[in-house]
Amino acid sequence: MLNNVTTAAPYTIASMNAMFSGLYGKDNGVDAYYKMFKLKESAPFLPEILKRNGYFTACDLLNNAIVSARGFDIHQSHNELEDDLTKKHPQFLQHVFQQADGKPAFVFLHFSRIHTATVTGVIKKYEWDNREFYAKKDENLQAYDNVFDETVRYAQLIREYVQGLKEGAETMLVFFSDHGTGVGERYGERNYGVFTYEETIRAFYLFLGPKILRNQVTDKLFATIDILPTIMDLCGLSDGPRFEGRSLYRYLVGEQPDLTERDYAYSETGGLQGPFPSPNEPNVFCVKTPRYKLMYFKTLNEWKLFDLRADPAESQDLYGTRLSIESDLKGRLLDWIDR
Repeated sequence: MLNNVTTAAPYTIASMNAMFSGLYGKDNGVDAYYKMFKLKESAPFLPEILKRNGYFTACDLLNNAIVSARGFDIHQSHNELEDDLTKKHPQFLQHVFQQADGKPAFVFLHFSRIHTATVTGVIKKYEWDNREFYAKKDENLQAYDNVFDETVRYAQLIREYVQGLKEGAETMLVFFSDHGTGVGERYGERNYGVFTYEETIRAFYLFLGPKILRNQVTDKLFATIDILPTIMDLCGLSDGPRFEGRSLYRYLVGEQPDLTERDYAYSETGGLQGPFPSPNEPNVFCVKTPRYKLMYFKTLNEWKLFDLRADPAESQDLYGTRLSIESDLKGRLLDWIDR
C-alpha cells in the first residue's frame, strides 16, 4: 500500500491520461479540462502497449471522454445515476474474459459511486460559493465515509469475482484513487480541481497479486505517473518506451525493501469553476518534497509554502519566512511550468 501518491492533476480527465501515458499533462497534451481529446499521438498509452503484447483490453468508464479509446478492444461507459456497478461490473468482467478467449486481459473499471455522492449530488445542490456547503464539513465528510464503505465492499466483490472466474490463473489487481475530493476544507474547493492542497492531490495505490508482497505500507512520496512503468514491469514488459514515471516493481516484489522515494513530485490544475476558473490551461501549480510543498496561483501571482510534517492541514503559510528550501522549490516549479 502506497499512501502518499501525488496526482498529476486533481481531476480525472488529466489524471487518468497521465497515469495511462506515464507523462505529465504538459507532455502528453491533456493538461486542462477542455483538452480532453488532445492526447498526443506520440504519447505512449498503456492499453496500446498491452494490446501490442497480446492482451485483450477493456474499460468501463464514468464517461467515454475520460480516457482515449486508443488500444481498447472494448471502450464503454455507464450511467452513474442508474447502473448498479456491483452487478454491471461482474457481468462486464465475465464478458471480457469470454471475448479474450484465452488471451491475457487488461480491464479498467471505474467505480463512480464516490463521484456521484461527493460531486454530482453536491453540484446539484450547491454553487461553488455557497457557504452553506463549507459550513457542513462534518456532514459532508460523513457522506464521503459512507460511500467509501460502499467502495470497500465493491472492491471485495470484484476481487472475489475475479478469483472465481480465473481460478488458477495469475491475476493482479490494482486499486487506486486518481485524485481526492474536498468536503469543505477550503472555501472555493467545492469538490476538486480548483486547488492543489493535499485533500485533492494525495492519492494511494494498492497492488495485489501472486508476485507482490503482502502487508507492505509506506508513506514515502511517489507520483501517479509511476503506475504505468510499474504495471509494465509486473507484466514482464520492461522493454517499452521510457517514461517520466519510474517503476515500483522491485519494491512490490521484495527486491528493494528500502524504497527510495521521490525527491520532488508535481501537480497542476485549472478549475472549471471556483474563484479563478481556467479550463483551457492550468493556472494553479505545486511541487512537493517529502516534507515541503510550494504552491503557485498564477492568476493571483501568489505563492504559498507549507511544512507538511509539522502542518499536515496546510493552515500555516511559510512563504516569505526565509526558509532555505523556498528558493530551491520556486526555481524548480517555475522551470517545470515553463519547460
